[in-house]
Amino acid sequence: MSLGRIVFSRSPRSERSLLSGWNRNLVNDLSCNGPRQPTTRVMSTCYKHTCSTSKSVVSPLLRSNICGTPSSYQLAAPSLRSFSKGPSSSEEDDWGAEYEALTAQRNKNIIMNPAGQGKNILPGGYVLKKDPKKGGYRKVILEHSLGYFWAIKELATTNKKPILSNNAVIPAAEAEKFPFLGDLVNLKGEAASIPDFFTRNNRSKDASAKCTLVAISYKDFGAQLLPSWIDPFDMAFRKGVNNEADRYEVVRIIINEGRMVKLLSPFITSGTKKNVPESDHANTLLYYGIFAEEFRDILRMHNIYSGYIFLVDGIGRVRWAGSGEGTEEEINSMIGIAKNLTKRLQKQLPQSQNPRIGKRVQ
Repeated sequence: MSLGRIVFSRSPRSERSLLSGWNRNLVNDLSCNGPRQPTTRVMSTCYKHTCSTSKSVVSPLLRSNICGTPSSYQLAAPSLRSFSKGPSSSEEDDWGAEYEALTAQRNKNIIMNPAGQGKNILPGGYVLKKDPKKGGYRKVILEHSLGYFWAIKELATTNKKPILSNNAVIPAAEAEKFPFLGDLVNLKGEAASIPDFFTRNNRSKDASAKCTLVAISYKDFGAQLLPSWIDPFDMAFRKGVNNEADRYEVVRIIINEGRMVKLLSPFITSGTKKNVPESDHANTLLYYGIFAEEFRDILRMHNIYSGYIFLVDGIGRVRWAGSGEGTEEEINSMIGIAKNLTKRLQKQLPQSQNPRIGKRVQ
């Protein structure tokens, strides 16, 4: 066995035992017509025409274990058979095109913390690592390059803020649509999908008619950071004397990923109901699925141990973003931006120079 290469024996039984528990797509790829022959397969591809091999047998694009139609991130994964003799130039060009397409989906207005690792993460959970022998860069699995506890270490280096708060509102011309995520259910058992859930009550389709504070968490630690943003928002807009409270909304989104979360969903839902006020049950959405990496990558939520905050306007565009625990300066800025988003222009009707004269009805 050489580094980055696996040579399978001729025995079908030993192959099946070695492949047990692997991704179904990977097993299908290893199944060839005719008698089985010993093969050598290279798992990784080149980045920018620099050939390399990976230390891992299973790519993170294949380890998601999704059955059915693959996502764009899975389609971007190179075929194992195509690289048995090394990648061709056309295959490198295809991967480059897929990489550019996935990168283009990312929200350009989100500011990554320069002290964190999120700025270096490629779509699909990769990072570039310099090859000391060849002098180029090779694509390496994120956990293999930074370690399995990189996210916890990043919380310390970034003060729990993987992304930095925007200093001002994102201009309407530059604002991007909130990414789609389906198969959500609120604490009342009602199905939902975003961003349609944010704009469900805005019949006028006016961007300034509504402002939604979206709070996203993956772990309990991140969920405990979100009240530092939600509570001041509630006090400023939703509680007390406010004639326009219906124009402001808080939506909590809790992402649960894994193969067993569907079976554990009743227990997760029951525990969440105890921690969320009953008045907010309708606006607390839970996701139970195996894979939501594309949604996470678009909003640059690479570190799942932190909490993330977004301001969304009346037509579902992201106009501000933040993460971690809110400081007084950040909270004041967020509230000011929310007020700015809901500021309607009062149009003055032109006065007619020849007013209509009619008989007054008694």
